[in-house]
Formats: sequence, structure tokens, C-alpha cells
Amino acid sequence: MLSLLVILACGGAQDATPSATPSGPAPAAPAAATAPASTQDPSGVVATWTGGQISYSEVQARLGKQLVMMEVEYLQNRYNAERQSAEELALRALIDTEAKARNLSTDALLKAEVQDKIPKPTQAQLEEVYPYVRRQMRTDAPLEAILEQVTQAWTRNAENERMAAYLDELKAKHGLKIQLPYPNLPKIEVSADDDPTLGDAAATVTIVEFADYQCGYCRKVYPTLVELLDEYKGKVKVVYRDYPLGGPNPSGMGPSIAANCAGSQGKYWEMHDVLMRTGDFSASGMEATAGKLGLDVEAYKTCVSEPTSQVAEITADFEAGQAAGISGTPAFFINGVFLNGAVPKEVFKAVIDKELGG
Repeated sequence: MLSLLVILACGGAQDATPSATPSGPAPAAPAAATAPASTQDPSGVVATWTGGQISYSEVQARLGKQLVMMEVEYLQNRYNAERQSAEELALRALIDTEAKARNLSTDALLKAEVQDKIPKPTQAQLEEVYPYVRRQMRTDAPLEAILEQVTQAWTRNAENERMAAYLDELKAKHGLKIQLPYPNLPKIEVSADDDPTLGDAAATVTIVEFADYQCGYCRKVYPTLVELLDEYKGKVKVVYRDYPLGGPNPSGMGPSIAANCAGSQGKYWEMHDVLMRTGDFSASGMEATAGKLGLDVEAYKTCVSEPTSQVAEITADFEAGQAAGISGTPAFFINGVFLNGAVPKEVFKAVIDKELGG
């Protein structure tokens, strides 16, 4: 069952830790979850001295949204841990059921469904993995010299992908549903401002996303948002607000400026899609994309070279994110419910369904 334990551990990680910005530390990991909100009476006295005192309400006022974020983080971390545990228990049971039905041990079942279905890697596949292995080994050795290590690395990755696919097959076959209710979280009011919006303007659920194109987790979660818009068509809309990782510094705003300049010609979401999917942020690459999208390239070039209004808009977004209490990307507010990091689609759906009254 060792392979199962490995894939469950990897699959349960959830990549929920957002990219940090200079504005503050990244949120704590689930293992170091904050304690629940204090039950201290707001009017209670928490400090005294000769001639004076401080009430708990003053402490709350000083910390502001930081306290709300801490409470949200605790509740989300607890939910994620409970959901992951429930899924692991269910998958173990499903694997045992499959093994018994086929008169196999669990190890034999996983060998048949995972290891035995991994083909030998092609030369092209090995060459694709080679640079990563070389960096890990800190060597300049040619592929032939570390072929065994490269092959092992490719095989491990292929086995993990096949295991994930097999677990999905089991979930579908047996109709697995995790029915753990999503916690009631305090809401944080965040304005959509006049930022680009995708989806039905009259949608009941608004997802305000603070992200940076140069954030890997932001790009990783992007396909999830596209799928959610399709699954909840007419019910969900997404508002994108820039939150540059380098802070409000024009030198680090290149992709955001490019998207906003494309937006001035009515092609914001088209540029947004390309940037999120390709990760090509070179000036020449973005200019080439502008041409492919049918923009007036000269007007685009003028816009990105003189981006005064774009920088002001991006800075306003960044400041709004800071005011909301976020310190990294991606950060989402679903009708005010805060989600931290590139969380799985199931978590988005749990919050959305709750907001829709499901």
C-alpha cells in the first residue's frame, strides 16, 4: 500500500500556500493552524496600569481584518484536513473492495493498475526530464551519464500520474462523494471595482481573485476557474484584480500592464488567457501575442511604454488587496468568503454551492 500512501500524501497537499509578497509573510501551513477565535468579552479589560486600562475591543480594532483572516485560516485548515482524511479513508476502502473482487492483494492490484501500465519512456520524454534531474543533482553530466537517474525520475512521475488517474476511475465507478459540510466563515467585504469581469453580470456568486501572472500557483488554478465558469454558467462570475508579487513597482508589472493595454482595445480576457496558459512574459512574446489577437500593435506598444493609467489601476488593485488583509497570491473572495491559495476545485464548489443555497 506504500504507493497509495505516497500518492494520497501528494494529492492531499492541495498547493494551498500562496506566493508571498513583500507586504508580509505567507500564511501559516495547516500543521500550524491558528487557534479558534477568542471568546473574550469585547468590553473585558485585557491590560491595566495606574490610571488606565485597555479593553479587548481596542485590541480587536487595532488588529482589524487580521483577526478575521486568522479565524478563516483556522477553519479552512481544519476543513481541508478533515476532507483529506475522509477521502483517504474512502479510497483505501475502495481499493480493498476492488482487490477482493479480483481476488488480489492490494499491492498486486496497484501493480496491475499502475506500475504495469507505465510504458518505457521515449527519448523525447527523457530529454524533457533531464534538465530537472541535472539541476537536482547539481551536475553538468550529459544525459547518457545519468540515464538511470533520469529514467527513475520519469517513471516516478508517470506512476504518480497513473495512480491519480486510477483513483479518479475508482471515485467515478463507485460514485464517491465527500459530503463534509463547508464551515460557516466570516465574510470580508471586497469591492469588484471596475475590474475585468468574466461571466454573467447578473450572476449570484462573484469570485474576486487577486493574482499575479508571474505566480505559478495563480497559473495552476486558472483552468479550475475556467471550468467553474462553465459548470456554473449564469450563476458565477469572476473578477480579476492585479496583485503584483513585487508590490506596486512598475518594473514588475509587465504582464499586468500588457493585459490592461489589451483591455483598452477590448481584448483583456484574450490576453489574460494566453498569459495564464503560456507563462511567456517577454516583451517580444507579449507583443507577438498582441498581434495574433488582432490588436493595433503600434497602439499597444505605445500603451505599454507609457502605462501611467495602467500602473495606477494595478496599484489601486494591490492596495485593495492589502486592505482586505491578503499577503500572497492567489487569493479569492467568493461573495466575501476568503479562500487562500490554489485550492482544489472541490473546495471552490463547496463554497459556491453554499452561497447558492445548496
